[in-house]
Amino acid sequence: MRAPVLLIGAAAVAVAAAGCSTAHPAPEIPPQVARGQAYYVTCQGCHGNAGEGFSGMKAPRLAGLAASYVAEQLMLYRKDLRGGPADFQGVQMNGRAKALPNQQAVADVAAYIATLPVPPAPTIAAMKSEAGADLYRSCAACHGERGEGNAALGSPPLAGTDADYLARQLRNFKKGIRGREGDEKGQQMAAAAALLPDDAAIDAVAAYASALK
Repeated sequence: MRAPVLLIGAAAVAVAAAGCSTAHPAPEIPPQVARGQAYYVTCQGCHGNAGEGFSGMKAPRLAGLAASYVAEQLMLYRKDLRGGPADFQGVQMNGRAKALPNQQAVADVAAYIATLPVPPAPTIAAMKSEAGADLYRSCAACHGERGEGNAALGSPPLAGTDADYLARQLRNFKKGIRGREGDEKGQQMAAAAALLPDDAAIDAVAAYASALK
């Protein structure tokens, strides 16, 4: 009477082993992210396949940005509250943002961008100067001491972002090219940029923020 028990035990082990070897199917991509991925094809030429950015085209990194921030900026471009003739790179984004068929498409591409993994921080030659560190103290309240950003405040991460891009945006804020009426957060940044006394200060704080990790 012991043989049947052994056979049953062997069968149970075989079933368990088969269950362990079954491969789990890959998780499905949410429909909104899948739609956003299709829209993102037109963004890749400047911002990179993985949203890593391309300094040669003055296109910033997108990976690591919150969906809400990306959607907000795209809507500003669509409404001509960001970009325009005085902002050569920004005016190109006006056309790109308006090419998205509707607000749902904006939300979709923003949702996809938010899934892109943040690339390793690049090796940055610029030294984190004392002047840059002093100037950055007033930025840390919104953007974080390590430049990690604050999604709850709508403040994007700055760490690892191209220093030239950061400096260009600060100059745009300071000149009133960015942060127009209707862009509440942009107006706050315009007020902050106005406190930077000159181009040397802008370059110093941009280099410092870019070098944060």
